[in-house]
Amino acid sequence: MKEAVRLVDDAQAVAPPGLEIGVTGAAAIGGDLLGAMAQSLRNTEVTTIVAVAIALALIYRSLWLVVVPLGAIAIATLASIDLLAILAEWSRHRGEDAWPEFRVYSTTQIFIIVLMFGAGTDFCLFLIARYRELRGEGMSQRDGVIASVDRVGPALTASAGTTIAGLMMMVFSQFGKFTFSGPAIAISLAIGLVVCLTLAPALLATPIGRQVTANKQSVAGAWFWTAIADRILARPGLVLALSLAVATPLAWYGIDAPVTYDIFSELPPNAASKRGTQLLLQHLPPGEIGPLTVLARLPGQDFASDEGRLKIAELSKRLHDLAGVDKVRSLYRPTGQAPGAVSLFSRSGLMSLAVAGSPLAEETFVSKATGGEVTRITVVLADGPFSPQAVATADRIEHTLNDLRSEPGAAWKEATFEMLGVTSGIRDLQRVTLVDRQRIQILVTLAVFAVILILLRRPVVCLYLIATVVLNYLVTLGLVYLILELIHGPGYPGLDWKAPIFLFVILVAVGQDYNIFLTTRIFEEQQRLGPLAGIHRGLVQTGGIITSCGIIMAATFGSMISGSLPEMAEMGMALALGILLDTFVVRTILVPAFLAMLAKRDYTIACPQMSQMAADDKEKG
Repeated sequence: MKEAVRLVDDAQAVAPPGLEIGVTGAAAIGGDLLGAMAQSLRNTEVTTIVAVAIALALIYRSLWLVVVPLGAIAIATLASIDLLAILAEWSRHRGEDAWPEFRVYSTTQIFIIVLMFGAGTDFCLFLIARYRELRGEGMSQRDGVIASVDRVGPALTASAGTTIAGLMMMVFSQFGKFTFSGPAIAISLAIGLVVCLTLAPALLATPIGRQVTANKQSVAGAWFWTAIADRILARPGLVLALSLAVATPLAWYGIDAPVTYDIFSELPPNAASKRGTQLLLQHLPPGEIGPLTVLARLPGQDFASDEGRLKIAELSKRLHDLAGVDKVRSLYRPTGQAPGAVSLFSRSGLMSLAVAGSPLAEETFVSKATGGEVTRITVVLADGPFSPQAVATADRIEHTLNDLRSEPGAAWKEATFEMLGVTSGIRDLQRVTLVDRQRIQILVTLAVFAVILILLRRPVVCLYLIATVVLNYLVTLGLVYLILELIHGPGYPGLDWKAPIFLFVILVAVGQDYNIFLTTRIFEEQQRLGPLAGIHRGLVQTGGIITSCGIIMAATFGSMISGSLPEMAEMGMALALGILLDTFVVRTILVPAFLAMLAKRDYTIACPQMSQMAADDKEKG
């Protein structure tokens, strides 16, 4: 692709005035996409690290609270990328029969970096927050490190476990990018968890650990979360009802939010293939960007014979009459003129007839390797190859070909037809990813539910936690589509087709992290203080740290906006918004309000330990 662009630029430099030269086509568009993805990866790497460092510095105002998590996660990220490269190289050398097959895509690398510096930093900060709290209660440095790992370790493991389990479910998808991306990101997060539970505590046990305890939660911060907890616990039902009243319309809108498969629109404005395509569209039909090819095989038929040519003529006419078809090029009409549009007595008609009878046309449209049993028909569509209209036309072509085979006494009864080209690929991609989307959503939900059920052992609470993150996903999808529609206007086609799948997996799996940290702390406090008081203290104690982690996670996803691909920018915006909604709405309002309602009506569900304590008191009485 680079060589083609260089040659075009050289030719344009010496071209006479008025002559414009461009490069376009599926290969050119694909090459530009790969180049833009590589540039997005480089931009995201730098922006992510800078964003996390700035967020940590602004939130904590401590050098060591920047150095410890960033240093630990940087090491984990480098180790995971190297390990994935080794696995991919091993799989490549083993060949197609290698199991398990392993690949790493540019998109995968972007998500690895973003999630490692987002979720990995969160892991470290939750550990550091508990360490600082224990040190503030008078524990020694050594005992504080041990106790913090002991108390936060299970929650961190479960939190990472939900994300890893959710990502691993992507292995059951049919589309390769999903199949390989999920396990690759999961492996990276597992390495990040190990580093967080080993290297980070080791750093806290050094003189660095004494510096980390220098800053404590501000009085203003404690007052804010106390006020929030007071208001939620005072009227949890009303708070929950109002929150759901606002969220439900957005979630309903998110259910039907459209997606687009228009790869061409994802190219940056300065891409060579985009300029070439725009030049082509000034003079030729949009279908010329990527014509659809129909291969017809009819056993025992030589399509180069007179009888075969008549069959090709019949097929070409049927295809040309379809809505959405601009031209049909075949051995019958190599130049694509419409049947009957050119007189045989005209100059163009005679030329068309001469071309149809030439050896070059026969060589182009009939396969000699199969004894003439296979012919090729090129269909130029009236719409761009990536558009929904082109896909609809491809469906009509497929139905027409099936009808030809099923007609009584049809000459094409034994024929087989295949379609290939950009539009055919987009159509197959739609079908595969629609099934993948449904399958992944079900499997991820079940996997995450299983992990939190094992950890919390409260089915009602676990079902509610799953419902909140699914609701957050739908609200995010609806809100992002509304925002982008306002920005781009009513003609906005929708989010990139990959966005809903990655958005669901990350928001349901990663978003559950904050629910786990909150609920495990609440249940821990309820054992000491009781149902409502435990909710109050759990929310106050975790409010600052979870909010900080949410802001940092959103900042890492926001760094994807710095890339040159619009699809990555939109996905980064959606993920950042989803994490912020999860941080400030789901964890702050929806979860505590629900737990408070349970505690007021049936504390045995909200806090089983209190039920056991009540039973013990009854026995003693």
